[in-house]
Parts: sequence; structure tokens; C-alpha cells
Amino acid sequence: MRYFTTTQVLPEDVLSRARDFMSANSSLTVREEDPASVTFAGAIGVARFSVDRHGGQTNVHLETDRVAGLDVTDVARRFLYSLREANRG
Repeated sequence: MRYFTTTQVLPEDVLSRARDFMSANSSLTVREEDPASVTFAGAIGVARFSVDRHGGQTNVHLETDRVAGLDVTDVARRFLYSLREANRG
């Protein structure tokens, strides 16, 4: 599945928040990372967050290897929603 959102949070902060969120809310561990992305993997699936900055906002792309249903997709989507809340605060 693929998802997308935008935020005012800086790209490096998005990835840092993703690491913190996924660590606290799942059993996933970091499989790969670079300055523009981080990939998590575990028994419930694989999620890759990638970021870029354009026009004063951060674009956040999410790809998972599963459809929604109590798995990696649900956890990763909750993280995207947390970024929307960050925009309001």
C-alpha cells in the first residue's frame, strides 16, 4: 500500500519521529536507513518512510507490504496521522 501526507515538520525530524513512534508502538526494527528514508521490518510486515522538502513543506511517502488489517500498515498510518496533529500544534 502507498500513502502520502505533507507536514511542516522538517524531513530529518519526520524520520526521527518515525523511529521513535515505530519503536514505541510496534515490534518492528530498522532494516535500512539513509538521510531521506527509513525502512522498518518485523513479523507484521515492512514499512518504508521517505521524505523530501518542497515549497516550504515536507512530503512524506509511506509504502507497506500489506493491506490494512492489524498489521504494519495500521501502525504506519497512525504515525502519518500524528504528523497531521503536529501541523495543528
